[in-house]
Amino acid sequence: MNNILEKYFNPLAIQLAFQRVKCWPDKMTKDLGGIYAFNSNLEINCKNLSNKIISESYKPQRGFKFYVPKPSKTLRTKTVLVVEDAIVFQAIANVISQNNYDRLNQNSQFVYGSVLNQEVKKGTDILKDEKSNFFFFKFWQSLHEKYSDSIIQAIEVDKVKYKFETDITGFFDSIPHYNLLLTLSSQFDVEDEILDILGNCLNLWSGTKVGPTPGVGIPQGPPPSFLLANLLLHQLDEILIDSGYFYLRYMDDITIFSFEENELNNALLIIDKYTKSNGLSINSKKTIIKEIKEGEEDETITKLKRKRFFNSYNSEDDDFIISVETKDSPNKSNKIHKNLAKLSQQDNSNELGHITTLSKPKEIIAFWKSQIIDVEKELPSLFVNKTSEPLKLLDSVDDIDAIRLSTAYGVALRELKLLKYDITANSFLLKYWLFFYEKFFWRADKLGYTLMNYSNSKELKTKMIEMLNSNISNYEWSVYHILQNLSLTQNFNQKELRQFYFKKLKTEDSNLVKISLYRLLYKHCKTQQLRATLQNQLNKENSQYLKMIIADFNKFHNNENINLDDFLNSIGL
Repeated sequence: MNNILEKYFNPLAIQLAFQRVKCWPDKMTKDLGGIYAFNSNLEINCKNLSNKIISESYKPQRGFKFYVPKPSKTLRTKTVLVVEDAIVFQAIANVISQNNYDRLNQNSQFVYGSVLNQEVKKGTDILKDEKSNFFFFKFWQSLHEKYSDSIIQAIEVDKVKYKFETDITGFFDSIPHYNLLLTLSSQFDVEDEILDILGNCLNLWSGTKVGPTPGVGIPQGPPPSFLLANLLLHQLDEILIDSGYFYLRYMDDITIFSFEENELNNALLIIDKYTKSNGLSINSKKTIIKEIKEGEEDETITKLKRKRFFNSYNSEDDDFIISVETKDSPNKSNKIHKNLAKLSQQDNSNELGHITTLSKPKEIIAFWKSQIIDVEKELPSLFVNKTSEPLKLLDSVDDIDAIRLSTAYGVALRELKLLKYDITANSFLLKYWLFFYEKFFWRADKLGYTLMNYSNSKELKTKMIEMLNSNISNYEWSVYHILQNLSLTQNFNQKELRQFYFKKLKTEDSNLVKISLYRLLYKHCKTQQLRATLQNQLNKENSQYLKMIIADFNKFHNNENINLDDFLNSIGL
């Protein structure tokens, strides 16, 4: 038996990796159907996967790829690994992080992106804990707050004179496997057997939907990729920290402050040489060295504080993430209160912290009603023309404002409904929410939450369909969210389903969009004939992942008209 493979991939190591995969925070980059299936017979599946890897019969799969739009309107490739591949990737990351935790943790005052949870030090012993925390990284919210606090401290308190900023061009997509594997071997003592497995996996997982890019790139989405990225930059961290720089890094975003401009010029050369020696390059368009003049950085500080505000509504609450897998319904109200309490401790001027001091239902209702009134007052003020069409935003308004108001309004409505208070969304505001949704389409996942309060709105339905026929149709991720929103908020007759949505399904190239179309069609179809037509179409699909997602959808949405075994057989699974 190979002792190295046994160390990384014994059944307990596989079980730990699986528990961590369940806790990956991004639902859209998790093989949820595979997770349910693997969990259904966990002990046997862990042993089988362990034996497969140790006997060297394990073969990785390509994974499911989709594109997510950036604010620049370019695309980022996200990857969903099938559950076995996700477990293998996480198992490798677990051992590397356990062996190197103390060394990596030394830089915790300088490096803020994807910082390891201290529980990784326990290895598989964590499985014995009565209440285990399987999250691989610390929650991003508190880390980003520390990062922004450090920037605010440097500018407002320390009164630094100069600032340097840069990032790495196409970071994840550009990482050369040779340099990464050499770093893992020479700096982190990763064994050759593991490097061979990882190298084979990365060759298959790299690239875009078009195809892999052998030798270059790591998949975006799986948390172990963030660990690998940090490991590649770790030596750069040590060089700059040991040189005494006021250095901050959040993944590939690097900021350095100084009282002397020449010191930052030297730092630029260090970073440029390091990235070039590792097959990377810094982004010249985003690289600046500038003098900080009094009052000039007020906008930067304001933006950081606004981000902190809306992050309080969107943190990675552990109960909430785990509930996605178990189908439980966590106490979301407590989650909101907990986040707001945390926020109020950091910013005494924030009135939202007041909610944590209230206990009487009448007081809590009054608080959330006041939040709704505030949003209803502020939202129109963000527009140059509050009533006439077409709407136009003030120049100072950005996507952070949109998310802040949309989320605050949606949360307040939900909290009042949980308290059995009779309230509906203000129909006058819908045109503003839809404007935000269309303008900031790369934020569709965040901005769609409030729209869920406008069920059966003809205005919403008409506008969403218009968006499907606009330039937004070029962005599969945004189209996916539009269709999800339509499916959850609107009703459809059989004519609409056949003449628009089924026809769109027949001509659609994106498997991500097809997932949302199949969900919409299955959710709303009422006739056996259309259901049979859908089943025949699904059987013709080439993507096994797509088929599994739709099978999972039918299973967990209790579609009483479908026998799951018959359904799986009919689509070739």
